[in-house]
Amino acid sequence: MSAPSSHETFAQRLRERLGASGVLDAELRAAVTRAGAGDVVELEAPFGELARTIAEASYRVSDGQVAAVRDAVGSDKAAFEVVMSACVGAGLVRWDAATRAIEEAMDAAD
Repeated sequence: MSAPSSHETFAQRLRERLGASGVLDAELRAAVTRAGAGDVVELEAPFGELARTIAEASYRVSDGQVAAVRDAVGSDKAAFEVVMSACVGAGLVRWDAATRAIEEAMDAAD
């Protein structure tokens, strides 16, 4: 395997930095990120439902889901962290899948 590209480096930094700071509890942020990535994670309502929706079909996220998260965490900033954590988890899963597909295609061409 070749040396990591700058994109791989940035993806790794994103993974590391996601849990580094914020207004939410780091464990909750990490759990929401994993749920957004499609992992089976026990999350209380409304976090689990929102994270699963983002993972499976983000276009289906409703105003009600976001409002429920906002009410549960008590601020817009904390609600943003929940949504962003789930989105980053979902995005990194897609990133990893794309990277594997590119590597497999390159290996097949050799």
